[in-house]
Amino acid sequence: MRPIPFMPTVSEIGVGEAGEIQGLEAVISYWTEGTCSAEEWMREVVDSWGTAGFVKRRGDEVLGFAVYGPQSCLPRAGRYPVGPLGEDAALLAYLEGDARTCRHLLVRVMRDLKLRGFGGVEAIASDLGLPRHVSTRFLSEGGWKPVCRGWRTGLPYTLMRADFGNIVEVGELARGLMGRVKLPVLKAPPVPQGTPVSVPAQARARVRERRS
Repeated sequence: MRPIPFMPTVSEIGVGEAGEIQGLEAVISYWTEGTCSAEEWMREVVDSWGTAGFVKRRGDEVLGFAVYGPQSCLPRAGRYPVGPLGEDAALLAYLEGDARTCRHLLVRVMRDLKLRGFGGVEAIASDLGLPRHVSTRFLSEGGWKPVCRGWRTGLPYTLMRADFGNIVEVGELARGLMGRVKLPVLKAPPVPQGTPVSVPAQARARVRERRS
């Protein structure tokens, strides 16, 4: 049995793998109103616009993914009464994964967009945390600001935005997000009673000095 790598990796979603990532097809279908498959959408957007998604893996296991792009390629965004969206911003459509994974992915998305010259990133977030939407609360905790609130089919949504004033500000946003990611504490196994404990040479030397 092949061991699973301890450290996860984040990489761009390749066109050929778009149809193989569980959950991605449903997200793309929702935001494009069923006009194309995940692979078709990713190919079109990557060719005309650039990177449009990241995936986080541990070995062969997919832990989560992020999807973003221009509003013109995510037509359902125009149905929400929270606009207009910023002309200098990309639209974050969705984040999949637990909170830790989503924060890692969001940092990569923001860095990518800043390096490509965007002024910010926006998201039509669900105040109730509904499926196929980013949670308003999650983005708010990450330093994003509300722009406009509105109701659609009786449900509340908020247009959230993170501005890219400069690299320092983007770095502060990233550090704020990653500061909420708690790494596991690796503890040594307990030593059975009666087992002799080895004392480092420097510690033994300090004990001899005190005794002398």
